[in-house]
Parts: sequence; structure tokens; C-alpha cells
Amino acid sequence: MNPCPVADDGDPAKRLTKTILFLSFLALLFVFAACSDKTAQTPVPSTGLDSGYLKEKEKKRADSLSALSRKKKKIYLTFDDGPNKGTRNVLEVIKAEQVAASFFVVGQHSSDTRQQKETLELLKAETSIELCNHSYSHARNRYTSFYENPAGVINDFNQAKALIGFNNNIARMPGRNAWRIDSIDHTDIMESKAAIDSLHASGYAIMGWDIEWTFDHKTLAPDADTALLLRRIYNMLEANKTKTPGHLVLLAHDQAYQQVEYVENLRYVIKQLKNNPEYELLLASKYPGCIKIKNN
Repeated sequence: MNPCPVADDGDPAKRLTKTILFLSFLALLFVFAACSDKTAQTPVPSTGLDSGYLKEKEKKRADSLSALSRKKKKIYLTFDDGPNKGTRNVLEVIKAEQVAASFFVVGQHSSDTRQQKETLELLKAETSIELCNHSYSHARNRYTSFYENPAGVINDFNQAKALIGFNNNIARMPGRNAWRIDSIDHTDIMESKAAIDSLHASGYAIMGWDIEWTFDHKTLAPDADTALLLRRIYNMLEANKTKTPGHLVLLAHDQAYQQVEYVENLRYVIKQLKNNPEYELLLASKYPGCIKIKNN
């Protein structure tokens, strides 16, 4: 038996057609594969979102650099009338928070009792603070007659200096918000002007205050809560309403901090000021113009 013959149409034209079709199919596959690869490698045109994101990121970076380069506002914590019953509490807060503060002490208060003498020595031993002159007698709270005698005012401050031994010539007038520092010349009650001028002429830099944290002298309760005080500080600095723009002197009184509640109020305010990156807490002697005053 003869084997079955291999199918062959025996037509060369048909074989050529099939070959051409096969080669065309392969060519199409190659072109399709090439286009697909090119499409995968070609970046998708930007829709604008990427550009906006980069611009926003660059803006945030610029704002951050601007904040870092912005000059810090200076705040000077000052406490009057010590040594007294609240002074040690204030000192504890200052030490715990590791901030600078200036105590305007009264000469007579440093020698009235043994406890006051010991408190003065504690103040002198603390390197983060400085002591400034708030007179010897505090005018015995009889301000009108005190300021009627310019020579007596000078003697009163000199007596406090001799007793305590200040390492600066910064003074604060009892019962008066007066300034005589560099170009600042301010007197709140004009009847006191002659005496204040005389004290300044004798070599003292006289520092008043921009904001006072007042209190009830009977209950010791502050007249403004912590939020209100911090808002006043912020607003005054932002509005450039301080005696020197960018510098704010805050006045408080030692005797207001005898009770735990009010001590914690003070601690809270100091923490808020200390932790604000736009603020820097400094000694009174760092106030512009004070450095020009030589020690007597």
C-alpha cells in the first residue's frame, strides 16, 4: 500500500500569499509591541496638580525661612517690692523655668526681718536673675511729699544701693511709671518730673513698664486672667505700642504670689512666653540704652 501523500496544494502562488500574510502578521505584532513600550516610557503630560503642589511646598519653605529670620521680640520680666512673702515663690518659678528676670527690690524690705534678709541672699545667689533699685523706703507710700524733694529722692536710692550693692544703675520709681533710658523721656505724673530728672542726672537709668499685671491688694487675685494678659502682651507688641518697638517690659509684684493658685498662674504665663518662638526673655540690663549707663 502506498503511504498517504503530504497535503500540498501544489500552487506556488498560494504559498507565496500565505507567506506574505504570515510576515505581515509578524510585522504588525512588532509595531504594536514597539508602540506599547514607547507609551509606557513616555511621561504623562502634567495636569497642573504637580506644579501646584511644588509651588505650595516652595511657599511653605519660604515662610519657614522667613519665620526663622524674623527678629525675636524681647520681653523683660520684672518684679517689684521684694523681698517679701511672695518673693521666694517667684524665685522658685524663675529657677524652674530657667528664664531671665529682674527683681526691683526695696532696701528697707531687705533688712526688716531675718526672713527678708535670707530671701535677699537667695536672690543674690541666683545667677539667672539680677537685682535693680526700687528705692530704700518706697516713699513710705507717700508719693507726693517724696517727689517734692529731689535731693531726698537721690539720697533714698543711694541708700538702697549702699545697702544692697547693685551691679547696675537701673532704677524704678516708687508709685510712678517713669522712663529715662537713652532717648526715652516719659513721666506719667508731671509733679514728679523734677525729682526724676535729678535722679537720672545723678547716673541712674530709670525703667518704667509697658504692661502691669495688677492685682487686688486684699485678696491678691490678679485683675486679669492669664489669657487676657497674654493677649495684651501680643497685641501691644504687634501694634508697636511699647516704649521701644519690639521690646516689652512686664511688671508684676512679688507679694501677689503668696497663694498656690496665683503662683501657678505666673508659671503658666512664663511657660507660654518662654515657649513662643517669636519671644526672647531678657534681663532688664539688656534693654536698649541700659548698656550705656555706667556703674557708679
